[in-house]
Amino acid sequence: MDGQKRLDDLARRAARTGRAQFTRFLEPSMEADVRAAARAEGVEAAFFGGYEGAERRVCALYDGEPPQEWPVQALALRWNARFGSAGHRDLLGAAMALGLERDALGDICLGAEPGMAYLFCLSDVASYVCASLDAAGRTPLSVAPAEEIRIAPPEGAAMRVTVPALRLDAVLAAGYRLSRAEAQKLIRAGLVKLDHVPELRADARVEAGSLLSARGYGRLRVDEVQGETRKGRVGLMLFRYGR
Repeated sequence: MDGQKRLDDLARRAARTGRAQFTRFLEPSMEADVRAAARAEGVEAAFFGGYEGAERRVCALYDGEPPQEWPVQALALRWNARFGSAGHRDLLGAAMALGLERDALGDICLGAEPGMAYLFCLSDVASYVCASLDAAGRTPLSVAPAEEIRIAPPEGAAMRVTVPALRLDAVLAAGYRLSRAEAQKLIRAGLVKLDHVPELRADARVEAGSLLSARGYGRLRVDEVQGETRKGRVGLMLFRYGR
């Protein structure tokens, strides 16, 4: 993973040379750090993970026009769904067993058709992955660059809730069907993240696009803020991940 010194060096290089500089895949919680490094050097930061909605993304630091090409390759992983299965953990474990660093790999997403997934990786390791990744557990795999990307929608359920305010504790309570006191207890215990970053403030503001998670409860996404109801509450559309 890129450390802060590495991010600062890339931002300085982008400012000095005028050429885009790319990180490796970043954890979502590191995006604030790379944005800060870009601001300090007066350059721009853009992110790309291979598809819309990617969590692990590469950052381009640039001065001027944004890059048109990214060092990201999508690989299609296929197996015979009649004779085996491969979940996210199996596929990630098989890729990591090749000796790759985690920051060389982006997201792994199930495809829209059975027996298929996508692995996003840095372009400079794509050929090695294609040649070396032949199984996930006991399930044989074939691997090749993806010609198109058709990702299965995430498992979960949409729900409409109302909250007294766009506060973390209120949205957490509504999404997980907890009391406000229970939600606040989770937050104080350090078990809650807001946009991938641990958050200890119960009154932290939540907005459309925010991603919440609580250990032991799963993840919530705020899809839409619908405005006030006649009773003065705020209507929200949430998506709760999981089966």
